Amino acid sequence: MKIGFVGLGRMGMGMVERMEKHGMDVVAYNRTAAKTRIAATKGAAAAYSLEEMVRKLPSRKIVWIMLPAGDATETMIRNVLAMLKPGDIIIDGANDFYENAERYSKLCSRKGVKFFDAGVSGGIWGLQNGFTIMVGGPQQDFKTIEPFCRALAPKGGYAYFGPAGSGHFVKSVHNIVEYTYLQGLAEGVELLSRFKHPIDIAKATSTWEPASVVRSWLLELTTRALRRKDFKDIGTAIGSVTIDELQSTKDAVHAYAPAFDVAVAIRKDRSGKFSLGKRTIAAVRNEFGGHAVELKK
Repeated sequence: MKIGFVGLGRMGMGMVERMEKHGMDVVAYNRTAAKTRIAATKGAAAAYSLEEMVRKLPSRKIVWIMLPAGDATETMIRNVLAMLKPGDIIIDGANDFYENAERYSKLCSRKGVKFFDAGVSGGIWGLQNGFTIMVGGPQQDFKTIEPFCRALAPKGGYAYFGPAGSGHFVKSVHNIVEYTYLQGLAEGVELLSRFKHPIDIAKATSTWEPASVVRSWLLELTTRALRRKDFKDIGTAIGSVTIDELQSTKDAVHAYAPAFDVAVAIRKDRSGKFSLGKRTIAAVRNEFGGHAVELKK
């Protein structure tokens, strides 16, 4: 099994390495050649141009694009599509609005190229723990890309959900749940800090981890974040590039999601309110995704 892979960022590099570890042959390309060279040390075949990547693939070409949603992904889809022939496959792993996937699918179908949207979750821990893969696209061709999904995911951690757009939609809902759950954890931290007697907050969250009804990986990462030596130096700014995409998803299906609305408002708020909770959210995002944090000024 051989696949071309474009985009070697925090997630992409781990995905390439995990596929190689699970017996897939990856031809890796990144705009920055230094990252391509790093991928080669993980076992991938290096390509220093799109043309070289496509040329190194077998007769039926499969290309996974792992770039930020928006212009970067659309431009790359168009560039790769120009090099493919009918029956070839493009997989889009961006955190994107599902209607964009529907549009890309129509674009690809004009040339007879199959398009899949694949929502990916796992952050910087995906190499170790596996990546969750949520797929939309032509069902009859899913079996062709399934071995790559199986290599990336832990047992039971990938699934096909329906026509183009379905994968990105399921991933968007996943992210909405993430927003609201992180907000709940942050509110818990804030409340614990306001008791009339001192509470060891990290001790409280770690006590919840083994068997409480709120146990989860996000809870474990919250404890980890609270115990960071630099936690008190982390600022309250929360970088959330997916807000617009998630709001578009909610609005498109006319959903009532009040907890998500509150979580978004908190992330956009620049006042001094809820400062401990905001620092907690920022720190946990850094723990699972490597997202940058701003230090206090």
